[in-house]
This record gives sequence, structure tokens and C-alpha cells, in this order.
Amino acid sequence: AAPQNEATMTENKSADFAKIERDANPAPDSHNEGQPIRREEDERGLQRSKFFTDCSKQHSESLRCIEDNYEQKDVCQPFFDAYKACRREENQRRLEENKRRIAAAGGSDFCVIQ
Repeated sequence: AAPQNEATMTENKSADFAKIERDANPAPDSHNEGQPIRREEDERGLQRSKFFTDCSKQHSESLRCIEDNYEQKDVCQPFFDAYKACRREENQRRLEENKRRIAAAGGSDFCVIQ
């Protein structure tokens, strides 16, 4: 193969860079539509997990109860119920937020899963 000149190598690098940018920032009509665009950060400025939940207090309390009462899990039922209710409310808030966002975007081309 013939050696590439500097102009060709620069063009190839530019094309590679453009592809990386397109892949990292998909067009609004791509399959990633609906995924969060904003970066979710915690109080330390680190990327928050996709699985972050507002119910961490209830989650911790239910786990602590299981650890303390591993032979009598029925004692922990109020903690389980509180966690389940929190997650249900959180999920409902997210569904409502998605509905508002979709309605603001025109809504006709979107599918809302309930």
C-alpha cells in the first residue's frame, strides 16, 4: 500500500473525530431519544448511577432491619412496605415528568409505556 500523505491522515483523523462526536451526541431522532441528556451528578460532582433512587433511606433501613432480624423477617415488613411505597411514588413522578416532557415536544411521535 502506498504511504498516506499528511493531508490524507488529517482528513482521516477529522472523520474519526466526527464519528466519535456523532456517536457521543446522537441526533434527536435516533434510538437514544428519551435518554437523559443532562448529566446527573452527586454532591461530589461525580456521575450518578443510572440506578440512583430517592429512596436510599428506606432501602438502608430495610437492609439494616434484615441484618438485625435475619431470623424474623416479618418484623421488617413495615420497612419493606415503606421502601415499596417510596419506589412506587418515585416511579409515578418519573412517568409524570416523561409525559410532560413528551407533551412539550409534540407528543405524537412518542410511545409512553405505563
